[in-house]
Amino acid sequence: MNEEIDAIIRKNKLKRERYVDANPSVIKEELPKNLKYVKGLISRVLIAIIFVLGSIIFTNISDDNKALYQKYVLEDSFEFTKIKELYQSVFGSVDMTKQDKSDDTEVVFGDIQYTNMESYQNGVKLTVGMNEAVNVITSGIVVFIGEKDNLGNTIIIQGNDGVDIWYSNITDTDMAVYDYVEAGSIMGTSNGEDIYITISKDGQFMSYEEYMASI
Repeated sequence: MNEEIDAIIRKNKLKRERYVDANPSVIKEELPKNLKYVKGLISRVLIAIIFVLGSIIFTNISDDNKALYQKYVLEDSFEFTKIKELYQSVFGSVDMTKQDKSDDTEVVFGDIQYTNMESYQNGVKLTVGMNEAVNVITSGIVVFIGEKDNLGNTIIIQGNDGVDIWYSNITDTDMAVYDYVEAGSIMGTSNGEDIYITISKDGQFMSYEEYMASI
């Protein structure tokens, strides 16, 4: 009986080997479809660990360091793109976004629909409608959530290109600081009819129209 079972196993194994030889792509198809996403997840965990350990060491050195950490990390936006560049220089480039495997296209940016735009402080005021859903323009990491003077509740997302986009006068959000969010995803709703968008990179403010035209 065992010999018959062994013969069947050998026969099936031989059939499979012949099929794989004739169809080399089958090996790729058997790989997990979310393999790239898993690699990206691991990279994000490693980046978070590096950041947390570095923060602990830095803040424990002196009270002055604690004050600097409070100002530039907890209050202002932290340049995660610098950490990403450091990680990639050591471990290589890893795609940090999860792509839809049913479609070869990738969402690069999400466009905010508005009926009116006018300059406001260092950015623009967009009339989007009462309590309208507001989507993320470019993928990136949430680096700040809180009140900004004359802007209201503000969410700052630092994009993969190093550009900080401030979304202000936003309510009903479930985002948290250090979340990675994808372009086109809903971040919350407008607190009224208007939202405020401010765009900056390396401390320099950018024109909303010029930035949108460049992506």
